[in-house]
Amino acid sequence: MSRWKLYDNWYADLPSLSAERLKERRAFAAQRAEHAAARGMGRSPKAARQWREMLRAVEDELARRDTG
Repeated sequence: MSRWKLYDNWYADLPSLSAERLKERRAFAAQRAEHAAARGMGRSPKAARQWREMLRAVEDELARRDTG
């Protein structure tokens, strides 16, 4: 199994994850986005933007489930 499977299948896996796992991913993505944009942490605007997009995808999936 690829070490990068989590990242490679991030968007495809969202519909099949439980609500608890989605919340874990939301926290993970938020933390990574924050670290990518933080001073002294090797600031990377591109990485921060990508993590925010991944975070938004998780939040959209959670919202879709709440309204569905």
